[in-house]
Amino acid sequence: MSGPRGETAGPVRVLVAEDDVEMLELLTRVLDEEGYDVLSAHDGHQALAKIDEGGFDVVLSDVRMPGPDGMEVLRRAMARRLHQPVILMTAFGSIGSAVEAMRAGAYHYLAKPFNLDELLEILRGAAEQIRQRRSLRDEAGDGAFPIVFRSPAMARLLALVSEVASSSASVLITGASGTGKELLARAVHAASERRRRPFVPVDCGAIPEGLLESELFGHCRGAFTGAVSDRPGIVETADGGTLFLDEVGNLPASMQAKLLRFLNDRRFRRVGEARERAVDVRVVSASNRDPVELAAEGRFRDDLYYRLAVFSLHIPSLSERREDIPPLVYHFIRRFNAEGGYAVEGVRQDALDLLSDAPWPGNVRQLENVTERAVILRKAGLLQPVDLPLELQSVGGAEPGRTLEDLERQHILQLLEECGGNRSRVARILGISRRTVYRKLRQYGVDSED
Repeated sequence: MSGPRGETAGPVRVLVAEDDVEMLELLTRVLDEEGYDVLSAHDGHQALAKIDEGGFDVVLSDVRMPGPDGMEVLRRAMARRLHQPVILMTAFGSIGSAVEAMRAGAYHYLAKPFNLDELLEILRGAAEQIRQRRSLRDEAGDGAFPIVFRSPAMARLLALVSEVASSSASVLITGASGTGKELLARAVHAASERRRRPFVPVDCGAIPEGLLESELFGHCRGAFTGAVSDRPGIVETADGGTLFLDEVGNLPASMQAKLLRFLNDRRFRRVGEARERAVDVRVVSASNRDPVELAAEGRFRDDLYYRLAVFSLHIPSLSERREDIPPLVYHFIRRFNAEGGYAVEGVRQDALDLLSDAPWPGNVRQLENVTERAVILRKAGLLQPVDLPLELQSVGGAEPGRTLEDLERQHILQLLEECGGNRSRVARILGISRRTVYRKLRQYGVDSED
């Protein structure tokens, strides 16, 4: 048995919401045999009550039930228990309903009758993400671990963070502006043994070149005009903890050489001082451009890159992990509600569709700003398209007279392009079989072997 049980905070707990008594008994028995702790709900009302109570990790819900349906269960779970994957099941499966569920934030969508092995494989993937989040959360000593994700890409990235954090090796984080490089650096620090010592961020592009050495390494009295007393630098402030060099690619050539010397043995001299000092710091750096490209352009030292990038972590852009958009939106809603005293309960589906389709050149930071604006305008209830900026309200708009089949075709072909032609990934996102994806593509005139 591959089993969900692990050393991290006990077994995975699954809430099963199903109005068919025989199906509920079957799922309960199978999941119990696989090592899951199972809670059951016989209709939508019981499911919503248990969601409000909490105490579970995954929701497995039928779509059509007496009372609130599975989509309402999904929305309530997103609003109340953000990090819990929701898997929907239905005997009335269709591409349209699968697309709606996945865009609303569902982890997966299964059409009945389904193979129990397929369900167990999906649950194992969800359980692995749960264990990963638990591990990072417990190591950080923080029950509200700040990185919000649902995508496999971010799950893999955080698995690397867990491996990297236990060492003192230098880490280089790359990714476009707004993807959350500092947040990931803080996660590395929080999951390490240095977490009780300082995390000291430095924006390498914000300090004038003439002051950069003094800011990093400190100076002694009289070292230059205005140096009226001894002053420790940033690296001494970070002693025992983590030094985060943001946008390290902006370092001038002179400082690159001095940083390289420091990285070799963690020894340095204050400006104007003869004696060497030593510190114990871990260096995490970040760049919104690939340092390899910068090195090829002659703007970054190869040897410095090798010292900084003992481990390399790359954060995908938001457009490459659109599965993360719904949970991020709900995360920001909850935060802005708490900060501003608002009572926004969630997002209307048409507004969430617009958010999911937007290009997001500013990545997560832009999504955060757009959500804050919408919450301030709406104040209570559900966010609506009118609450979004005008340029977003036109994204993905359907022309009058277009059929559901037209919209389905557009969505599948768009997903195919975003997934680089990977049919299997398209199938996972839509929650349908690869055979169905191939059949649809043949109908659209797309060669399934391309």
